Formats: sequence, structure tokens, C-alpha cells
Amino acid sequence: MRRLRRLTILAFALAGLSLLLGACSASIGTTDESSPKPKTYTNDQYGFTMTYDGQFAEGETNASPPPSNGTVFEVVFPDKNGPTVSGKYTDVMRISVYDLESEITPAMVPKLKKKLAVGLDEYVTSLRDGQVDRPLEGTTVNGIPGFSFDWSFTKDDATIRAVIYFLYKGHYQYTLEGLAASQDWEALKGKFEAAFQTFTVK
Repeated sequence: MRRLRRLTILAFALAGLSLLLGACSASIGTTDESSPKPKTYTNDQYGFTMTYDGQFAEGETNASPPPSNGTVFEVVFPDKNGPTVSGKYTDVMRISVYDLESEITPAMVPKLKKKLAVGLDEYVTSLRDGQVDRPLEGTTVNGIPGFSFDWSFTKDDATIRAVIYFLYKGHYQYTLEGLAASQDWEALKGKFEAAFQTFTVK
């Protein structure tokens, strides 16, 4: 359980600032409300599928990142027409897969909440203007148990808001993240949630 806690907390910590996908020199703009048709992303190796708004592009995928944080796979979906902060896209979704030391059964998931909530709160409040906007809550997505959480922080004088889902199946933690500039949050939060609710694992 100690290793599971370390991995989940570290996974969240790494998400906060590194999720802003590195970009070429993109101009700062606002989100385009007119979106193309939805797209579906499928990963056969880790058995998951997600359908997402066509406003987002499939970004960089990393099948073998450095193992120091337990990540075994991640894929990023930026809105390339959205705003940037320090040359990086701000309106982004990401799926990360973490390989846990032991299998997590559905019955075990609720027992993770207390320690996870404390760790997340400590991390978020350590950031500039970091605050919890919605406390950690239990959730189930297409039969996969886990938790969801909203938070915000400031980077380079821009307020970033986020929603994150931690889902557990077998010995994997699937982390679904959506970040947006504050001015785009109301328009994008529903799109993040809609995408996450399509997430399935074989």
C-alpha cells in the first residue's frame, strides 16, 4: 500500500505543471466553440478507449517514458487553437497509465481515499495560488472505480483550472486529466467530463 500511495501522489504531482504540452511558437488565442466531429483513441496495449471532442488533436505519445514515476504510457490531446502559457498549450487532456506494484480490487479502492485526499491537498496548496475547487470524490466510469478532483493554480500570472480522474483496474492506475485556462474552463469542463465518461478498459 505504501508504494501505491507513493505512485498515486507522485503521479498527480507530475501532472500539475508538466501537463502543459510543449508547443512551437503558437499565438495566444481563445477556444473555438465550433468543433469538428468527435474522435476516438484506442490503445490496444493497455486496453483502453476514449472518444473526445474534435477540438482536440492527438498529441505526443510516449510508450516508454522514464520509469522513475511509474508511468508506462501517456498520450496528450492539446487544443492547438487555444491559449498558451510560456509557449506551451494550456487547454489539454492527457491519459497516463501507471503500473502499480500490486493488483487493486474494486473493494480496495475506497480505502485509498483518505490518504490520497490528504496528499493531493498538500500538493495543491503548495503551488502558487493552488486551491482545491472540488474535493476528492468517489466515482465509477463504465464499471471502473476511482476518484475525481478539481483544482486550480497560477502559472506565469495565468490561472489554470483542472479536473482529474484516478481510475483503477488490475495493477494499473489510469489518470485522466483536463486542464484549461480560466477563461476557457466553463466551455471545456463539460467536454473533458464527456470524454472521460466514454473511457473504457477491456
